[in-house]
Amino acid sequence: MDSKAHQLLLRDEQGLKLKAGPSTGGYQYEYSTAQTIALCPSKLDVEYSSDGSLVAAIDSDNGLVVVYESSNGKELCKIKSNAAIASFSPMGNFLLTWEKLTDDLQKSGGNLRVWDSKSGAELSAFSQKSFSKESWPYLKWTSDELIACMQITNGVHLYNGKDIKKGVLAKIEQEKLASFSVAPGPLPYKIATFVPEVKDQPATMKLFSYPNVTEPVATKKMFRANDASFLWSPTGTAVVIRTSTDVDSTGKSYYGESKLTFFSADGRTEGNVALSKEGPIHDVAWSPSGKEFVVVYGFMPAKATLFDEKCKAIFDFGTGSRNTISWAPHGRFLLLGGFGNISGNLEFWDNNRKKLIANIKAPGTTNWSWSPCSRYFLTATLFPRLRVDNGFVIFKYDGTIVHQEKLTHQLYQISWRPSKAGTFPDRPASPSAGAKSSSTASTSEPAAPKAYVPPHLRGKDNTGNARPTFSLHDYEQASKVGGSTSALGRQLPPGAYEDEHQVSKSAMRKKKAKEKAQREQEAAQALAETQKALAAAGIDSMPDQTAKQDDGPKTYTNEEEINKRIKAVNKKIKQAEALREDEKSGKELNADQKKKVEKRDRGAQHGSAKGSRLKSENNLKGVTQHLGGVVGARDEGPLSPGLGTTGVDVDAGSSNVPVKGSELHTPRHSPFNGSLIGRIEYEIVKNKHRGFRLKERKR
Repeated sequence: MDSKAHQLLLRDEQGLKLKAGPSTGGYQYEYSTAQTIALCPSKLDVEYSSDGSLVAAIDSDNGLVVVYESSNGKELCKIKSNAAIASFSPMGNFLLTWEKLTDDLQKSGGNLRVWDSKSGAELSAFSQKSFSKESWPYLKWTSDELIACMQITNGVHLYNGKDIKKGVLAKIEQEKLASFSVAPGPLPYKIATFVPEVKDQPATMKLFSYPNVTEPVATKKMFRANDASFLWSPTGTAVVIRTSTDVDSTGKSYYGESKLTFFSADGRTEGNVALSKEGPIHDVAWSPSGKEFVVVYGFMPAKATLFDEKCKAIFDFGTGSRNTISWAPHGRFLLLGGFGNISGNLEFWDNNRKKLIANIKAPGTTNWSWSPCSRYFLTATLFPRLRVDNGFVIFKYDGTIVHQEKLTHQLYQISWRPSKAGTFPDRPASPSAGAKSSSTASTSEPAAPKAYVPPHLRGKDNTGNARPTFSLHDYEQASKVGGSTSALGRQLPPGAYEDEHQVSKSAMRKKKAKEKAQREQEAAQALAETQKALAAAGIDSMPDQTAKQDDGPKTYTNEEEINKRIKAVNKKIKQAEALREDEKSGKELNADQKKKVEKRDRGAQHGSAKGSRLKSENNLKGVTQHLGGVVGARDEGPLSPGLGTTGVDVDAGSSNVPVKGSELHTPRHSPFNGSLIGRIEYEIVKNKHRGFRLKERKR
């Protein structure tokens, strides 16, 4: 089974198996004939590693934990343990298990044990009597596995993540500590802690940065907070802490009271998140990019709002029957669902376009997840949550049903195999994907035919009177969020604006550039301190993770991306022409504008730009003309025979064709009279299956 293909893990009455999933483009799935790999019997949940390469299954009948390669089902190791739960470390190098503490385990080291996931060798052990699913895993690694953290009484111990037996590196001391969390992402490492409210003492949330774990980067105190869950952005740049109480002091809810607190990782921004509707907070989820997050909140119909990474509301999804958020792995598609005590509403959104794609129903759903390619969404009905109608449905991102499987036996677990970032391309929605109602794509049985109503009685009751248009709720439509509300709920006086509206655009750009430089300097200093501390502890730290990696030329593989690039070029042209017109009309330009005009006041451009992918070698002329429109130049090289576009040097016989003189100019007839506005270097790359395509060289 190809490691880059979709794979489903199923655990039911018939056993544990890995089954080939649907293809990424065909949108058809023959479940009965799909390739199947049988694994050991397991009565407990099975765990994938984060990259999907390994699977850990617990064979409780034989007292074993078995690790397999997911691509072929090859057994890597058998671990002798009566484990009740198992979990991989972030990079999959270690396996953490917990089992009931016995006298023998107490003497041998403990019941919370760390294993080598490839060889099955025991590396370390701790004693952990009680178990809480909310606190699992008890040992938390950083993303690079260099540091491991574990909560103890009144504090957190930090260990060498590669060799825990070396002992404690540092300790965070905090009395009555209830929970903690380690930020994902690169150096420097961030650790958040929570101490609940006790009598007249408020709850305390603190943010620490390794290696300085004695003084917090940020601190927040608040009342009415008994429990907390930490929701880090995938990049580790910010954390949203969801606090709750068992009793609502206002008496408006039976389910207690909940609040959101926002922390930026550098401690510069913190505060309570202001929400525009009263009621409980149902769900919070960050986008995979880490640049935005969604909150579903309020009494039904619940509201959903999109916030940016600075905690500013930017889009409102309106209200609806929803209590769940699920982001597709690429962050393009978003599902807002209503599960549990709601009848299985599914709202598929295109987050890039802020457009509703489909609104359908999947009643009885107890489990759900996106495929790694972001094109499929899986809903399932599992035992023991529901004892009847066990099975699963695979939807396309637009709500179309790809496959529906109803089982006659009990289904315990089903999940997609995860994959590394970049395994599947980020593909936009098809142009034909439009908003669908629940009547067009529902998993429920078709409605029974209704009695015929004459046209003159439609919309009226039996007496001929018009039916009142009445609803228990006022549903709000999706819309962009505007106004004068600042990032963390500080309402400004009428007529007042944020600081960024009180200064000119150029001054704001300079201010942001200065702040960015300061943040980069502080990050570099923190990184150096972290690496120094790791070296002192005998840990081989990773290379500088703040340095930008050169991923090679940027590739435009679809029409949408090419059109975006052309749009950006045309925007630069218009801006340059506007500056020239302003200068001719006598308007005085500032220093930045003059510098921009002087820098671009050269050259000439030919034609207009329309992007397209080269389908064959015969179309090389057409794309060369396209490049002549977007990236033309004065004769800087000879032309290949028959191409007929100056400024572009192309060798049609090579597989990688350089494009020389790729400078951006305004048209000769424009007021800017052929002035240079920028420079982009391209390659025309020959591909065996897809013909030619354009690749932009990074500068």
